[in-house]
Amino acid sequence: MSKRAIVTGGSKGIGRAIVERLLRDGWSVCTCSRSEEGLRLMWEELERPGNLFYRACNVEDKRSAREFVNFCVEKLGKIDLLVNNAAMLGERKPIEDYTEEVWDEVIRVNINGLFYITKYALPYVERGGVIVNMSSGAGKRPAPYWGAYAVSKFGVEGFSMLLAEELRRKDIRVYALNPGATRTRMRAQAYPQEDPTKLKPAYLVADFLIKLINSNTPSGSSVDYNSI
Repeated sequence: MSKRAIVTGGSKGIGRAIVERLLRDGWSVCTCSRSEEGLRLMWEELERPGNLFYRACNVEDKRSAREFVNFCVEKLGKIDLLVNNAAMLGERKPIEDYTEEVWDEVIRVNINGLFYITKYALPYVERGGVIVNMSSGAGKRPAPYWGAYAVSKFGVEGFSMLLAEELRRKDIRVYALNPGATRTRMRAQAYPQEDPTKLKPAYLVADFLIKLINSNTPSGSSVDYNSI
């Protein structure tokens, strides 16, 4: 039986690169994004793989998150790998100028969404399974003007350490992975003046994720790209 994975935010950027790498390695993959159209386009571009399943999902909405996980379980049965990749950047402003509505949405997507997907998926994660939560350098050290995104990524780091301790007896490993500067739309949104050709492509992060889940890195580790 092939390995089975859920990847949130899988229609573009790092999420899509992870989906493509897992498919290439023979995994069965279930993924989501907010846009059904974007998911279908990806499926078409990948020549309609029979081991790729997709469904639109707003991870910040608990009903949508639960329905997505239920869909994945129907398609996959059990889960060997969960990659919580879906995230929102928000604004880059000082706190005093930060828009309240944007703050609320970023926290809902990046923290509540992480919680909902993980909570609903956990009963189906196999012993020996792995959960990878995509973090950021902005969640490891002070990052002025990154606002809710930075705060949410500090939350991802803490959530990952907490979850690792809770799941240790079930032999389920948990990691927070900081991919570093990568050639994605979100990075271009954050740094519009940057030359994207000087950044690593997303497929290298996907390659590193595979290396991580096959390594002996202790559960609960906060891992930077290319650090193992």
